[in-house]
Amino acid sequence: MQHHPVPLKATLDSLPPLWPQDVLPQIRTILTETPSMVFVLDDDPTGAQTVQDASFLTEWTRDMLLSEYHQPEKATFLLTNTRAKTEAEAVEINTTLGREFDQLANYLKIPISIISRSDSTLRGHFPAELHALAKGMGNSHDGIVFIPFFIQGGRYTIDDIQYVAGEGMLAPVGQTPFARDSAFGYESSNLRDWIEEKTFGKVLAKDVLSVSIDDIRIGGPDVVAEKLKDMKSSDICIINAADMRDLDVVALAMLTLQNIYGKNYLIRSSASFVRSRLGQEERPILTKKEMGYTRKGGALILVGSHVPGSTSQLESLLNLPNVYGLELDVHKVLQHDKEQIISITEQTDRLLAESKDIVIYTSREVVTGSSPDEYLEIGTTITEAITEVVSDITITPRYIISKGGMTSSNIIVNALKIKRATVLGQIASGVLVLQLGLESKYPGSKLILWPGNVGGPTAISDVVLRMRT
Repeated sequence: MQHHPVPLKATLDSLPPLWPQDVLPQIRTILTETPSMVFVLDDDPTGAQTVQDASFLTEWTRDMLLSEYHQPEKATFLLTNTRAKTEAEAVEINTTLGREFDQLANYLKIPISIISRSDSTLRGHFPAELHALAKGMGNSHDGIVFIPFFIQGGRYTIDDIQYVAGEGMLAPVGQTPFARDSAFGYESSNLRDWIEEKTFGKVLAKDVLSVSIDDIRIGGPDVVAEKLKDMKSSDICIINAADMRDLDVVALAMLTLQNIYGKNYLIRSSASFVRSRLGQEERPILTKKEMGYTRKGGALILVGSHVPGSTSQLESLLNLPNVYGLELDVHKVLQHDKEQIISITEQTDRLLAESKDIVIYTSREVVTGSSPDEYLEIGTTITEAITEVVSDITITPRYIISKGGMTSSNIIVNALKIKRATVLGQIASGVLVLQLGLESKYPGSKLILWPGNVGGPTAISDVVLRMRT
């Protein structure tokens, strides 16, 4: 069925008023009184973009997972990076983690909530990751709850249709470039149809459950809880939402069900729901002082993402005074040209030593290959080239900005050698800041992780200017 773009303001105005009560205090009370753990499996590194006071792990031995129970942070993000991996690799990672969570829950005797954080424009290994997690956990879950609403990136779920906001309109997601993703493309904007499409008809659209905006705003937590309470492990339920308050109501309902009935749902969500689940409010963006301002050293900005929004942000950056652009030619990378890597590394060291701000960016032509797996492989090769440059840099930057999930993930693990970092908060809406751990290449430094599709054309430039004076 063909869905059409609709006006943003008129559509939101036509919805019932928000649930009148701020339920975040109730969520925080439950979390304080009932010991539990929240693990967020992040299929790229940007999932903590709405929260603060969380930890961020790139490794997860049983001891590391257990030690998180004794840490002060409110949730633990695990960088699985599965969006950059094949489905078989994604399944293996999720199955293993499912087993670990099962054993951890048995050992600690407390509820453990698992959120599989994915892209709000529906790209990722669905349903394979959720089924693998469920299998690892012995299918002990009470159904899959699907929450792709993501207000920080203008993604709305209304009448079971996923929309992308832009220029005052809501475009059905199936009609956007995201739906033509080389690895994760799809046809449907209606999430019921999308689930049928992605499960190859194993789950029919008519069998998908749904919590409507009316349920949330008129019925409140009790009605939402009633709709979720009788789910079976094989059920999938869509959550509609058009405001963070909607997700707060859903989070309270789910926590109440966990507390009273021991319900434990597998959640597939965008980043917005994580904040509601932790009972956190929106915090002011981090100040220059909180970012540890210093005049010494330049900023190091890495742009691997090539979605149109990233390219316009790159153009704006390159037009700033005292910003030096170094282009990584993708064709040379694919021919394994080492001279290019050496040259860019040397130039970067020299400019950082002069306290200049530098942008290292990939050439903008998209090389897709002839299959989804080949496309992922090409992306990996390009990302590894940027990683090699960052690994070889000898001067410490004042701070680092990394744009794009695939790029950031490789840099975090292989260049910056991060094992555990902490999420300080946001530098712009939907843009997280990590403080690097002592084991990393730059202990205590700040890393700004900028998702591919977040922010207007001048968003990164505005942060660079704000960090200068």
